[in-house]
Amino acid sequence: MRKKWIIHLILLIAIAQAKAQEPASDHGRFIEINGATLYYEEYGEGKPLLLLHGFGRTATDWHPFINDFATHFRVIAWDMRGYGRSRNPDTGIVFRHSTAAEDLLELMDVLKLDQVSSIGLSSGGIIILQAAVMQPDRFETIIPVSAQTYFSVETREFIENNSKPETYYEYSDGEILHGEENGMQLARQFYNFSKLKGDPAITPDQLVEIKARALIVHGNNDFVPVSQAWEMFQNIPNASLFIVPDGWHMPHLGEYNSDDFKRRTLEFLTK
Repeated sequence: MRKKWIIHLILLIAIAQAKAQEPASDHGRFIEINGATLYYEEYGEGKPLLLLHGFGRTATDWHPFINDFATHFRVIAWDMRGYGRSRNPDTGIVFRHSTAAEDLLELMDVLKLDQVSSIGLSSGGIIILQAAVMQPDRFETIIPVSAQTYFSVETREFIENNSKPETYYEYSDGEILHGEENGMQLARQFYNFSKLKGDPAITPDQLVEIKARALIVHGNNDFVPVSQAWEMFQNIPNASLFIVPDGWHMPHLGEYNSDDFKRRTLEFLTK
């Protein structure tokens, strides 16, 4: 009787955990990077294309795009440390994009990727910029989407007024994507961006050092000022700029925007 009760308890725990966060994909793998356990998915063959999700999200956000990208590239999409199926030993409220950029470069080293192309949304775009500043020769093309080089007054005010941790946890699917504990930690980290100084802090002098061809994508209605996209375009030597009409903070999504984004990015990546 006791044995049956223990088996029943184990099954209940497994079901609860399955509901608590996204399951790993058949394409998923785990790897130890800089003290964190990182999850990533891999598709296709060819030159490597890294896909970086935005804050509070996971690699799953890129699934609608992966089939198109994987016909041309070896696509690698990760969950950043502390997100989704990845784990972060640091349980503080400070998330540093510079640390995630170090993770990205270390992942490239472990996978023996000398040079890559990369697309990143929001925080993912910040991480791409940071990594391309740290090791310019490692990036052939980069596509930062809704990225920023520093947290502007407008961005800080938006987070302060709209993203209290409990609110952010609910509307960002915190428990479904990350599990209750990690989801709430990310919500607190996001709210802390309204106060955090010094990260990101990518200067025009650093942007000039980026060697990759860059396509800067930004929505004209983003809470991150379009002026940041313009500054990237002005200072990255080999940059193009695409401002999405009526685009918000995820301007690559939507019935028409997604197809247009795929077309534009593939044209840019393959030329």
